[in-house]
Amino acid sequence: MQLIQNWKETLKGAWSIRLIALACLISAFPIFVSLVSPGLLRVDPLIFAGLAAAVNALAIPARLIAQVGLSKLLSEFWQDTSGAASTRFVKGVGAGALVIALASPFVAKWEGVRLEAYRDIVGVPTICFGDTHGVQIGDTATMAECVDRLEKDVRAFYSEIRPCMTNPNIPAGVQASMLELAYNVGSGPVCRSTMMRLANAGKHRAACDELRRWVIAGGKRVRGLANRRADSKRTLCLKGLT
Repeated sequence: MQLIQNWKETLKGAWSIRLIALACLISAFPIFVSLVSPGLLRVDPLIFAGLAAAVNALAIPARLIAQVGLSKLLSEFWQDTSGAASTRFVKGVGAGALVIALASPFVAKWEGVRLEAYRDIVGVPTICFGDTHGVQIGDTATMAECVDRLEKDVRAFYSEIRPCMTNPNIPAGVQASMLELAYNVGSGPVCRSTMMRLANAGKHRAACDELRRWVIAGGKRVRGLANRRADSKRTLCLKGLT
């Protein structure tokens, strides 16, 4: 058994670890009280068991969703000297966290995960959740490393396409669909796309309709991409408009 390379950062900052630790405390509390003073605890132990189970269940999505820079965002919030929770901060950084949280599980769902490097549909060496950065055939990764790659890549792609969104009122779902698209095809094409132009013009439903055009790979229409774009349009892009 071998520790992951960034185990210290994960131990200190991962919300999944914090939730698991909280679940352990909830489970241990009634046992501790019963040992110290058997008559003191007048609550059904099943309640504590249920709470512990709920917290443990939250730790699963938290590994992909809750720790997308939340600690950093809170730190920036308290250190902000421009005023209490400025509108710019809430609409900018806060909305960005929401967009990333929406896009990350969608990317994970459609990319799938492979712990050994393989060639994608156009022959590019790929690993984990569709990551191609510096990947060579023969590379391997742990699940924890793949989750870290996913988190970093989603944040990086959002930082690349965010300046292209000149309209501050683009709904989070529309942004998330463009972020997911950028993860799949690259930031440049998304920034130059008709979808981005329509989103900036406030034509959000028309922007969502543009997803149907992004279904070609290797010069051919790919059914898997068509299904992915349809799912993105339905569950991300249009959901916030209805």
